[in-house]
Order: sequence, then C-alpha cells, then structure tokens
Amino acid sequence: MTQLYLIGDQLTVTGFKLAGVKNTYVANPENIRQVLDRIKDEADIIAITHGLYEHAEDRIKKLQSTGKIIARIPDRRGSGEEIITKMIRDVIGFELKK
Repeated sequence: MTQLYLIGDQLTVTGFKLAGVKNTYVANPENIRQVLDRIKDEADIIAITHGLYEHAEDRIKKLQSTGKIIARIPDRRGSGEEIITKMIRDVIGFELKK
C-alpha cells in the first residue's frame, strides 16, 4: 500500500491530521533533514510545506531520484500562487504577467 507522509509546521500538520492523514511530522529548518532520513524508506509520497522544502532541496532531489514523489504544498510563508507561477515558468520557459 502506498504510504503518504506529511512534513510541516504545527498548524499544517494539525490540519492534515484532522483531514485523516496519519503519517505526519512537525519539522523546522533545523531538523528537516533528519525527518526526511527517518521516513525515506517507508514513504512513497511525501508532502512537504513550501518553507521547509527550501531548507532541504538537495536532500529532496536525491529522494526524487530514487522514485519518491515529493509534493510541495503552501504554508503560511509561501503561497500556492508562488508555487504555481514557478511551475508554469519552468514548463513554458517564461513568466506570465498581468
């Protein structure tokens, strides 16, 4: 069975727990790498908040190269709009502006 893990700040983790996600970890910039190391063998899909993603990008890319699916989700520090804009820019090669 596919295992989904969520890593984020306390508020995000609480919200996902209320939504029924069982495998959750509260992390911060200082311990995000240790949390990723702890779950790397069990997790198939890892949802990680925008703010934490930036602190472990090299480790995340290594996990992706092994077939793990990593999804960056918005948090209080990074909006969903910023993430979507970056994805579009990466796909089409330029940024769309109003």
